[in-house]
Formats: sequence, structure tokens, C-alpha cells
Amino acid sequence: CRVGLDYHVEIEKHYYSVPHQLLREKVWARITARTIEVFHCGKRVAAHARSCESVKQCIRHGIEVIYHASFADEEALDLLEANKDKHFIAPGLAWLINTSYHASEWGLTPEVTKKMGYHRELEIAVETLKKMIKRGIHVLPGGDYGFAWTPHGTNAKDLEYFMKYLGMSSMEALLSATAWGAPIMKLDGEVGRVKDGALADLLLVDGDPLADIRILQDKKRILAVMKDGEFYRAPAPRDARSSVPTRWQAVAA
Repeated sequence: CRVGLDYHVEIEKHYYSVPHQLLREKVWARITARTIEVFHCGKRVAAHARSCESVKQCIRHGIEVIYHASFADEEALDLLEANKDKHFIAPGLAWLINTSYHASEWGLTPEVTKKMGYHRELEIAVETLKKMIKRGIHVLPGGDYGFAWTPHGTNAKDLEYFMKYLGMSSMEALLSATAWGAPIMKLDGEVGRVKDGALADLLLVDGDPLADIRILQDKKRILAVMKDGEFYRAPAPRDARSSVPTRWQAVAA
């Protein structure tokens, strides 16, 4: 199958996300009764597993990144905890919440999605993920963005939902999106931390996300974007800024 423009692949009339670098690339899918794995050049790039048995299969076969894991039972949680430095869970929580309750405009009313089983999955997934967090299993944001009701560029919604539904602190939510991004991408020491020798991938934000995680969803509050030490969006010149000072202006002054 071939990766579409929204970096999803269609498999038996269902859509699965893969890294955006694979846009329009040809990939291979391995489908079993319990899992779907997507490969590119012989390397696994994604595994979507919702049932408890499929999660256990991922652990037994060394699949490090597990999407969803909504119905992981106690045995699956024990296995994840015993291997928590090897495996990472990306539940796609925003997709599940928005599909259940915020997609009426596209014909997916709460009544429809309840019949589809998504309300039950959300209820169970929230309790399962709370257990994972208590066990120290790494739960990360992302997954299944690109739908009309989870558009690209709204990924920071996951962090709000992690706090609201899973009980994470603002610091835990930020770490899930930064520090834990390094090991999930096998880039320990290169990304996810601000230190000498690491890639300078930074956001300059007008405000304190520890005080209000939702400011990361406001594009106007993202003052600068730096990638590998180079500005892809530089801070606006001082004379072009609003007369209302931002936190950045106050510090710079």
C-alpha cells in the first residue's frame, strides 16, 4: 500500500498513521487476527493494538511502539511494567475523545459513535491508561491526527486531555511530549532535553504551559520555532510586535 498525503495508509477500509517522512512512500502491511504492522524497507514503523491479546503479542515480539492498547488487561499491564524501558504507549486519546463526542459535523454523532463502541472503549481506555501511569509505563501523545475532527496542528490537545482524563500533572504531560520523545525515536541524548550536545529543537512560548497547558494550542502564543539550532519561525522584530508586551518582550527588555 502507499502512504497518502495525510500520512495514513488504507488497509481493508481502515486508516493507520505512519511517520510523516513516509509521505507517498510504498509500505508493506502484515495483518493478523489481532495486530496490524506497517513496514518500510524491512523496518517496522507502527503497530496498532487495541485488545489485550494484541498488546501481549507486541511485547512478546519486541514491538516497541504500541498505539491504543485500550483493552490491556492486568497480565498485559504486568508485561508492560516489566519491560517499561522498551515499550511505549501512544493511545491516540484525542482521536478517541473527538470521535466519540466532537464529530457530529461529519455524521459521527455521539449516538452513532456510542453504537460503534467508541464510548465504551474510551471509558475503559481512560482507566487502563491511569493504571499504566501509576506503574511507570510511558504514555505519549500523538497518533491518528489528520482526520477532519483531529486536524494536523492540533496535537497539543492530547496534553490537555492527559491532564483532564488521566490525571497527569502539567509537568508530566510536557515530559510525555518532550523527554520521552527521544527514546521512542531512538534519539536518546539528541532530542527531548535542553543541554550541551543535543539538537536545539525549541519552542518559544508566550506564557507558562505549566500554569496553563492549553496555551500550547494557541498558535498566536508560539512566538518562535527552532529546529537544529536554526529558527524556522524567528521571533518578530520588536517594532513589529503588539503594544501589549509578551513575556518574551519583558525578558528581552
